Amino acid sequence: MPRARSRSGAEPHGFPVRGVARVLRAVRVPLGLAAALLLAAACTRSPGPGSRAPGDANEHDVAAGAFVEGATDTSPTLDAEATLEQAEAALAADDAARAVALFGRVLVSPALTDERAALAWIGLAQAHEKLRDCTAAIRAYDTYLARFPSGEHAVGAQARRGACEAELEEWEQSAATFHAIAELPDELPSARVEALAREGYALFMLDRMDEADARLALADEIYERAGKERTERFASTQFVGMARFYRAAILHRRFRDVEIRLPEAAMQAAFTAKLELLVKAQDAYEHAIAAKHMFWVSAAGYQLGHLFSELYDALMHAPVPEWLDARQREVYFEELEKQARPVVTKAIWVFEKNLETARRLGYESEFITRTEEKLGHLQAVMLSDDVGLGQPHPRLADDEAGDPDEAIDAPPAEGQGSASDRKLFVPRPTPL
Repeated sequence: MPRARSRSGAEPHGFPVRGVARVLRAVRVPLGLAAALLLAAACTRSPGPGSRAPGDANEHDVAAGAFVEGATDTSPTLDAEATLEQAEAALAADDAARAVALFGRVLVSPALTDERAALAWIGLAQAHEKLRDCTAAIRAYDTYLARFPSGEHAVGAQARRGACEAELEEWEQSAATFHAIAELPDELPSARVEALAREGYALFMLDRMDEADARLALADEIYERAGKERTERFASTQFVGMARFYRAAILHRRFRDVEIRLPEAAMQAAFTAKLELLVKAQDAYEHAIAAKHMFWVSAAGYQLGHLFSELYDALMHAPVPEWLDARQREVYFEELEKQARPVVTKAIWVFEKNLETARRLGYESEFITRTEEKLGHLQAVMLSDDVGLGQPHPRLADDEAGDPDEAIDAPPAEGQGSASDRKLFVPRPTPL
């Protein structure tokens, strides 16, 4: 691309304009993205229900009252087998409050055998999950594991407990739980991939990025090896997509962490580092899209477009040498905007492809909604003439973030809400 010059014929000073052409040449349009997005249709599977807000107080009061009523019924005439069947039927019918009462009733029956007690504890835990009472579910799973450490449902109970721990943002416990599962011998590749992906996510939320990346990379390696060796055909690539997405997210975080500061030599080194991370993050998001799980396709597509928006902001809002006078600043930003506009074009293209694929498949998710909003915002900003002379365009990546200095993608600080409230990463990939 020829280097644009101002109407006066003079090229402004400062690294961003002189170096931006090299930056833009290195940032390729991801030509394989459109095909990869469309290929996702071949293996599309709807995501899980995700996290919902806990049920209202009345629902939990009913469940608690029902459990107390059920647990105190120790009538010697209780038919434990029939009551257990009723509890399982209530659970299957999504009548979780009744299921809690019935499981509680049968678990205090002296006539209950160990084999049936194991099923009752698992059922009780699942009923609490349906009521979004993760604390009670963990207690039930812990009781099952204490009584039946080698039971038929032991590994499943550990996995569900780890998911509940993640729902409660008990990241240390969740990471430890899934680490133990991932290290078990003789587990299927799909089970190990899920455990590693969930462990990596918990480590990510603990800001232990190197450890998280190692576990997520191992998950992808196990999946690739299973395909080559044909040891297992995965029924879903949900956790493959999750592992790849969070590896890309780690690179995205590192891209953001590179600060552009004067003097000019430091700026040049920072832009070089930022560009290298952008290219790596771009490759990683495209690798997540290639997993062909539609939830992670939409998430990665959105973040890839956002990545280009952030590059544009880094270029446009880099420090300007103080010695530039008003006229020089005007020329500087005029030229910089011309040079950086292809970056926005790439972002718009990615967002459009994300929306096109989702609409073709009839798929909806939070990331599709965000993609549509972001696309409209970018188009409005770039078409606007409301830019002061000698000033950069408004930031493209901060329209949803409130305070642009807020670390929106970092693990939430005390009292700041859950991971599902943060913009950069997905709303709780631990659906119950």
